[in-house]
Amino acid sequence: MAAQQKIWIDGRGQEVPSSYVSKYDKARDRAVRRVVAGARRLRGQIEAFMADAVATMDGLAGIKEDLGKRGNFSARSFDALLQVSIRQQWHIRLDDRVAKARELMLGYANRELERAGEGAFLLKQMIEAAFKVDRLGFLPRSEVAKLLSYKVGDAGWNEGADILRQAQTTERGKQYLTVETRRSLNNDFAPIRLDVADCWPDVKGEKAE
Repeated sequence: MAAQQKIWIDGRGQEVPSSYVSKYDKARDRAVRRVVAGARRLRGQIEAFMADAVATMDGLAGIKEDLGKRGNFSARSFDALLQVSIRQQWHIRLDDRVAKARELMLGYANRELERAGEGAFLLKQMIEAAFKVDRLGFLPRSEVAKLLSYKVGDAGWNEGADILRQAQTTERGKQYLTVETRRSLNNDFAPIRLDVADCWPDVKGEKAE
């Protein structure tokens, strides 16, 4: 049997004799430490799994000659019931010229609105969406690419589009691993979710409201 802890350290860093620590506080400390220790073990297992999975898929990708350059790769088992995919996310980061590009492109949309062009309102919304940065300061790649694909006979728009192309830098983002299975070829793939929240235990006797 482990020796009883005689001195406890509280949240202020002060020593507290065991006799002054309540039964609940001791139980609370044990419960929290048990869960944290389990989470750390699980984290280590996940890291080891991810390292092995990425190395395995990278090795397979090295065999495939016509693999794309964007880092996306998917492979299925021979019976086509299991699938593993690696998806590479990319971001567009812009320098301070982006404000000028937005001004010029919105200028074209506003001029078209003054002419009562119905499509100009939607175009203005698309421009606003394309220049809306996320919490990390990146622009939505699909929206920016859509704007730059338009052929517009307006000098201001084209100047803004050129500035936007010059101002953007594509950066590699996170990679995502997806593991999916299906019961038969007639079923859709369903992911094996490696999400702690998705593994919440069923509570027996609990009724849905």
